[in-house]
Formats: sequence, structure tokens, C-alpha cells
Amino acid sequence: MRINGSSNVNSFTCDVTEYLRTDTLWCLQDERNSRYVFTSNSMLRLDIRRFDCHHKYITADFRKMVKADVYPTLIIRFLSLDPIKHGSTVKGQVLVELAGKKKIMDVEYACEQLASGQMHLTGTRSMRFPDFGLEPPKKIGGLIRIKEDINVQFNLYFRKLHS
Repeated sequence: MRINGSSNVNSFTCDVTEYLRTDTLWCLQDERNSRYVFTSNSMLRLDIRRFDCHHKYITADFRKMVKADVYPTLIIRFLSLDPIKHGSTVKGQVLVELAGKKKIMDVEYACEQLASGQMHLTGTRSMRFPDFGLEPPKKIGGLIRIKEDINVQFNLYFRKLHS
């Protein structure tokens, strides 16, 4: 996961430096509309302390802004996904929980079938810090301000499990 943001002075990128878990997201295909519907425990749990903004002050400000000391985990719960087709884009819905606030969001993914049989989905979504009750930090008496809008990028790899 990568977060791209900017201030009135510069831009920054925060990404997860380490995600060592392999998550299994269970879903069923709805026969009526071919959408995939995920089970209630299909989620990713990201440790906020694993986000690195490649500058120690920006990283510290980011963690403070998202209240990492009180809410150390960013949770992305997958809800649904349109049928996946190689070379196309699909829409999905996720529930994002950040700093104790939950918000359902639509995400659009580009799909690529890999030689390994995995499906690689690359998604992007614009978000705003105020959507989660967060106020971007200001520095030097408000001369430097982080903008409220950010762009979040997802990279997911799926493979079908046979029962």
C-alpha cells in the first residue's frame, strides 16, 4: 500500500515497509450478478507503525495525525468485487477503518493475469483526511500545511484456492 500526499511546499509518499503476512480472503460468486462477495473476516490489518514516509519528521507527523498510539491498525475489509477479467478494470467495495472511523469506499482496479496463475489487481482511490475525522498537521505557525487530499494505491495478488 502506498499513500501519496502533498503540502503547500512539497509532496511525500508513505508506504508499508514490511507486510509479512499472507492473508486469505474468502469470497463467493453471486450467481445473479457474478459479483464476488467476501466473507466478513476478509480483511487486511496494516500496522500504522510500518508506514514509512522516507523522512523521519513526516513519518512521525503522519503517525501522530492518524493517532497511531491509540489506533495502531489500519483495517481494510473487502466487501465485494465485480467479475475479474484479464486486461480490464473492475470495481470493488471496501470498508476502511482508520483512527476509529469507518467509511465504505468504491475502488477501481486494473487486472493483470500473471504467468503464475495469480491475478494482480492494482487499485487507486482518492481520500480525504477529514473523511476520517483527521486534521492534517501544520508547521511553522501554519506556513507549511499538509493538503487534505491523498491518493492511496493498492497492490493485491489473488490466486484461486481449490477446496
